[in-house]
Amino acid sequence: MQSRNIINRRAFCAGILAASAVGASEPIVDLKKKSSPLMLPQKKQAIFQRPEKEFIDLEPAVRGSSNQLFTPHIMPSLYRRRLTLLLRNVHTKEEINLAIPKSLEASKITIKKFDHICRDWRYNQVKTMDPQLLSILAKICEESTQDKTPILVNVLSGFRTEKTNEMLRRKSALVAKNSFHKIGKALDFCLPNVSAHKVKDSAYLHAFGGLGVYKNFLHIDTGPERRWII
Repeated sequence: MQSRNIINRRAFCAGILAASAVGASEPIVDLKKKSSPLMLPQKKQAIFQRPEKEFIDLEPAVRGSSNQLFTPHIMPSLYRRRLTLLLRNVHTKEEINLAIPKSLEASKITIKKFDHICRDWRYNQVKTMDPQLLSILAKICEESTQDKTPILVNVLSGFRTEKTNEMLRRKSALVAKNSFHKIGKALDFCLPNVSAHKVKDSAYLHAFGGLGVYKNFLHIDTGPERRWII
């Protein structure tokens, strides 16, 4: 009479799981150093510990149509007669002066210049930006400094094509698929010559759509009113 080796069901399942774990570990830890691991320890870096030139806008997704605009408060006029902004695209190194009148109603030429400096520089594509962004930016700049000389504004990201947005999404899953950057209703910027605290305080007063506060820059958009800090 032949004897049967009976394997306990739990032991059998545990054996399969253990074998799978050993097989899965092979490409991660290669003792023979024939292949590189999935992630090198020296490359593990928090997003905001990377060089300042790497700006990743982790804009939260908005439910519903991304074309939805905010209902703006009545934006007050400038305190001064006019305001001059020196916009610098940090990627292309282009600079333009924009004269913002007291009424905040920028001329067509000024808006056209704003559209150009905010273009998707990777594909050199221009999009008509929401003029409200320029009004919000002007109010933030005015209340951040009393300087009568042109206020330097570093433009980090304005309009993004679908290709650019998807490329950024591959870098971080937190970049919104329906980003307001894609429809010309968002702007990422910083004021390098002004106290970050003053800029943030001013932004909380005048960014009536979306406001994202990051370590090195601010995000403003004319979508639904919401706030996030990273």
